[in-house]
Amino acid sequence: MIRFISLDMDGTLVNSRFVDKVWMEGIPSLYAEKTGQEFAAAKEYVIGEYMKIGSDHLEWYDLKYWIDKFGLQIAKDDLLELYEDEIETYPEVQEALDILADNYVLVVTSNAAREFIDIELDGLQDYFHETFSVTSDFRDVKKSPLVYGAVCAHLKAKPFEVLHIGDHYNYDYEAPLEAGLDALFLDRKGVRSGREVVGDLREAAELIGNYI
Repeated sequence: MIRFISLDMDGTLVNSRFVDKVWMEGIPSLYAEKTGQEFAAAKEYVIGEYMKIGSDHLEWYDLKYWIDKFGLQIAKDDLLELYEDEIETYPEVQEALDILADNYVLVVTSNAAREFIDIELDGLQDYFHETFSVTSDFRDVKKSPLVYGAVCAHLKAKPFEVLHIGDHYNYDYEAPLEAGLDALFLDRKGVRSGREVVGDLREAAELIGNYI
């Protein structure tokens, strides 16, 4: 019996505009201002430095690491606040959360660093019993079966009591299934099909109510 619903954040609850602005506009523009370069040249350099680290390392997700690396005179919270108006939840999210919260305990399990989770979920946090940052809380870089096991342990839940929903096929669907959880793959682009594929969270809420 499902007791907990775990949701991914970026691409599931909120779109990627805010995150993209912080990393692809905020950091490069501050670096351009510091060095006197044109924005395009600064952005090319900054992205090149990102790629040298790569997403398999914790530094990739660490905003303070990049602020310090580039010698930028700004606190990470101030940088995030510059773009908070870009945060946008998907249109069906609140309705779906209202439905799910009536019958399940809701949590967020995201790869994003804690500071991103806290600002992006502002206004939605009352729906969630817990929020888990894979990078900040578990010091891992991907949502692996071990991470999902740790989430279950923290919730004092059996894996079969937790269902995860997210938009990355490997990390939000295959990995939780491997850990013994149930899972739905959120495919907003309509590429995949199947019983456990949903197009948005309203569809997920209906599916959970009807079949699980």
